[in-house]
Amino acid sequence: MHLKRWISGLVLAPVLILFTLYAPPWLFALFILALIFIGLGEFHALLLPEIPSRDKIAVLLLSLLPSLAYYSPEPRCFHAALALLLLFLFIRALSSPDPFAARVERAGKQLLGFLYVAIFLAHFILLRKFPSGPLWVLFTLAAVFSGDTAAFYVGRAYGRKKLAPAISPGKTVEGFCGAVAGSAAGALLFKALFFAQIPYPHALVLGLGVGVIGQLGDLWESILKRTARAKDSGTLIPGHGGLLDRIDAVLFAGPFVYYYAWIMGLGN
Repeated sequence: MHLKRWISGLVLAPVLILFTLYAPPWLFALFILALIFIGLGEFHALLLPEIPSRDKIAVLLLSLLPSLAYYSPEPRCFHAALALLLLFLFIRALSSPDPFAARVERAGKQLLGFLYVAIFLAHFILLRKFPSGPLWVLFTLAAVFSGDTAAFYVGRAYGRKKLAPAISPGKTVEGFCGAVAGSAAGALLFKALFFAQIPYPHALVLGLGVGVIGQLGDLWESILKRTARAKDSGTLIPGHGGLLDRIDAVLFAGPFVYYYAWIMGLGN
C-alpha cells in the first residue's frame, strides 16, 4: 500500500504540474469539472446509493453548471446556474413518492455534496484566473501534499495521543502538528524556489493555515465515510482509494488560499 502511494504520486505529480502550468484556462476549467464529476459520483455512492441512476446523472450535470460559471466574468451566470440546480432538487422532492422526511434528507444530501465537492473544488478555477494563477494552484497543492506527507510519517513514528478517535482512530495530535509544520515548510520552500511574488510572512501564514484546515478536511471526509460505513470513497487511485480520499484536504485548502490571497491583495 505504501509503495503504491509513492508510485501513484510520482506518476501523477509531473503530469499535474505540467498541465497546471501550460494548459489553457478553458482546458484547466474542464479538468476541474471532470474532477467534480468524479468526486460527486463518489459522494453519491457513499451517501445516496439508493437514488436512481437518472437522478444521479441529472444532479451531477446540473452541479457542473455553477462551477463552470466561475469561468465566466458575469456573476449572474453563477446565480442562474445555482437557481436551476436548486429548483431541480426542490421540484424532484415535490414529485417523489417517498416519505416527506426522506425527500428532505435526500435533497439536503445532494445539496451538501454540491457545496462540498463542486463549490470547494471550483475555487481552483478562480485561483487559476489570478495573474500568477498556475503558481497559486501549485503553491496550494505543494502546501497540502507536503503537510499530508509529514502527517503520515510523523504520526507513524511519534503518534501517541489520539486527535479525534471517534471520527478517525488513526489520527494523532503529533501527526496533526506534523501536518501543520510540513505544510508551512512546503509553502516556504515553494515560495523560495518558484514564487517570489509572495512575501515570506504571507507564505508562512498560508502554509500554517493550509496545514490546519487541510487536516480538518481530512476529518470531515472521515465523517462521511463513517456515515456510509466505508473504508475509502472509491478505488480510483492505487494506494490512495478514491478521488475524495486524495483531495479531502485540497477541497478545504482551495477556498482558504483563494480568499486569503484576494483579501490581502496578493492575487492582483
